[in-house]
Amino acid sequence: MIEPGRYDITIHQGATFELNVQLKGSNGLPLVMSGYTVAGKVFDRLGSTLLANFVQSWTVQASGQFKLSIPASGTATISGDGQYDVLITEPGGTKYYILEGAAFLNLGLTGRP
Repeated sequence: MIEPGRYDITIHQGATFELNVQLKGSNGLPLVMSGYTVAGKVFDRLGSTLLANFVQSWTVQASGQFKLSIPASGTATISGDGQYDVLITEPGGTKYYILEGAAFLNLGLTGRP
């Protein structure tokens, strides 16, 4: 069983959020992720209300590099702190949570209406 890594994030309300990730195998070498899919969501602290979906894009799929993002229009509607996780699906259908943590909201000043 793979235990997900823990990494807390801060989302600035009304600004684009981006998190660059690189996965490595147990041997420390980059993981070739051809045929993999990646999904992630941000929920409230209780895990009952969806606050945002991550948009995933490959940076270098052959070395396990991808970016998770939330557009500014998506962060603008987040109303408080929460939690998130990231799930990968291998080509054969096996699923693993690889990352999880707290999602803190920073209200910012300049982007307010």
